[in-house]
Amino acid sequence: MSNIVMILTNLFQPDVRVYKEASYLAEIGHDVEVLCWDRKNEMKSLPVEDVSGFRVRRFFPYSVPGTGIRQLKAYLSFVLKCKKYLKDKQIDFLYCHDLDGAIAGMFLRKKSVSLIFDMHEYYEGKCKSTFKKSITKFTVDYVQNKSKSIVYVNEIQKFNINEKNVSKLIYLPNYPIASDFIGSEKSLSDKIRISYIGVVRQLNQLANLMEACKDIPDVVVNIHGSGVQYERIKNLAEKYKNVRVTGAYHFTESPKLYSETDISYIVYPMDNIQNIVAEPVKFFEAIITKTPMIVSKEMNISEMVCDKNIGFKVDGSSVEEIRNLVQTVSSNRAILTKKVENLDQIQDNYRWETIVKNLNQIFED
Repeated sequence: MSNIVMILTNLFQPDVRVYKEASYLAEIGHDVEVLCWDRKNEMKSLPVEDVSGFRVRRFFPYSVPGTGIRQLKAYLSFVLKCKKYLKDKQIDFLYCHDLDGAIAGMFLRKKSVSLIFDMHEYYEGKCKSTFKKSITKFTVDYVQNKSKSIVYVNEIQKFNINEKNVSKLIYLPNYPIASDFIGSEKSLSDKIRISYIGVVRQLNQLANLMEACKDIPDVVVNIHGSGVQYERIKNLAEKYKNVRVTGAYHFTESPKLYSETDISYIVYPMDNIQNIVAEPVKFFEAIITKTPMIVSKEMNISEMVCDKNIGFKVDGSSVEEIRNLVQTVSSNRAILTKKVENLDQIQDNYRWETIVKNLNQIFED
């Protein structure tokens, strides 16, 4: 078995994808430690933590998330602290999460250590300028060239990949741990419960949902999660009698939230390709929990949602279009029943317990 060190540039509170990967690798016998960066020093009282068979070690160079280049000094301090900690440790693999984690891994890697690049996103898609896109593409290519294995979550990430790196690819989409959700039946309600479950980054799309549903008597809107727009959404929700904003939740609470959800709302701003190509965790959680969904019509997943008849697509910028859709469902709930039946036919195809075994290819070589 191998000694694996994961590099993560958040505080692991926990990061669900990282938790699932580290738990699996520890479960099959590897020694796993996650080195992470608590930028805001939120967990300074817990610098070391044992979690599900692996260890989490936090470092605390302070910075403010989202401030771009101003975080560079703190980022370099994080890398140096990791380097000092790893100096005399015997490790076989540096498992680096996201591009900033992989860049850190380039500085930390010794010749005898294999680098794994876990690409959580399509990085070029986040860039608005041609210059920034070129720099990002160059950096991604460089890290991929130096990596033993490249873990990716959806097909768009393979776009323009160097031919010599194709053989390194390991497919690991954001499927949920099915056993966490099995047996969590829907609670009864005389209302149709439309829920957003996830990080609250978007203001307009959630504001439009609240406004669209305000005069539909048998519909309630739930917004579960925290994020940069949480306070504004919470304040805005006070205008509506049928809206509930609950705030942060632990991922182990997800089954209960879905048990109280009739329609999952998966709508994002469509002003960047990252959201268009996204296959978010909540999409697969909705499938596993047999929860019909509303998605942005521009998202790539909308084609599957319609083809398999498991949900609806909508223009998230149009209050009128959202209202018309919700009113249609409200007046004919049999529409939801059919979609639940269709979800039941496909849910077993999206289990983390099966797909995570793809990681074995990395460590069996």
